[in-house]
Amino acid sequence: MAPVTTPEFILFDLDETLYPSSNGLMSLIRDRIVEYMIVRLGWSRDYAEERRQRYVSEYGVTLDGLHKLHGVDVADYMEYVHAVPHSEYIEPNPALDRMLGRLRPPKAIFTNASQSHARRVLSALGVSPSHFECIFDFEAAGFCPKPDPEAYRRILTRLGARGDQCVLVEDNLRNLQTAKSVFGMTTVLVQKASHADTCHDDASIHADRVIDDILQLEQVLGER
Repeated sequence: MAPVTTPEFILFDLDETLYPSSNGLMSLIRDRIVEYMIVRLGWSRDYAEERRQRYVSEYGVTLDGLHKLHGVDVADYMEYVHAVPHSEYIEPNPALDRMLGRLRPPKAIFTNASQSHARRVLSALGVSPSHFECIFDFEAAGFCPKPDPEAYRRILTRLGARGDQCVLVEDNLRNLQTAKSVFGMTTVLVQKASHADTCHDDASIHADRVIDDILQLEQVLGER
């Protein structure tokens, strides 16, 4: 398969994209999300889990539903759910740091999480934040999470870019769908091992390329 056209910008999702989903960090954070609703809102565990799943389905992330419907404080939520031992779950990846240093287009982190969480993930990975033009988080997006098109408009404005100049690297097909269908971005899916046999049809529609590991991106972009 031929490499994709060299982009003007590369946008990277953070969680389960820059590190493998198998490390269990996001499972821990999901547990913290449910715990937050139990502690802060007084909900039962079953109801909190039902709300978590429902808000992810309807809004893209749990926080958006909690913020819009229940007035949850964004900063309080972010601090609570990301109070996890990042370095106990994420292994350093010096090869990733070197690859990011070689990739020539300007790069940005595009995440539904917080700036502080993103920096802790990068620190655990041993990846320098200086590789990125910006860490564009939930607050920078005006509290509009992916896959809300407004989040994409805001990061494109921040970068002074058009969608067709960008590659989005993501583990979430729903987020890639908006990027490709609404903004004309080139899309790269970092496929979870557990989904390898279940998402071929959707991946062929929403992802221009599918990789199993973030380190394969350099080859896909034809830069090595």
